[in-house]
Amino acid sequence: MTQTPNAAPMEPAQLREEFTKQLSDANDKITKAETELIRLREYRTKLQGGLETLGILTGEVNAEPLPTPETETPEAPPTE
Repeated sequence: MTQTPNAAPMEPAQLREEFTKQLSDANDKITKAETELIRLREYRTKLQGGLETLGILTGEVNAEPLPTPETETPEAPPTE
């Protein structure tokens, strides 16, 4: 059985400070990811519009909408 090096135990105040910092970092990363997701969804919508426009111009109107990725669900209001 291997033993881990003995680290000095952190005081509750130090733990609270570290957890608060990590929580803040996680929230920042989530905000950035959500912003990027919105940007990518807008880009996808523009591409779909471009394809629809091309279809209209060339007479190849696609009656069926393009599939939405399985990972996406309709937007639901936050449950907070």
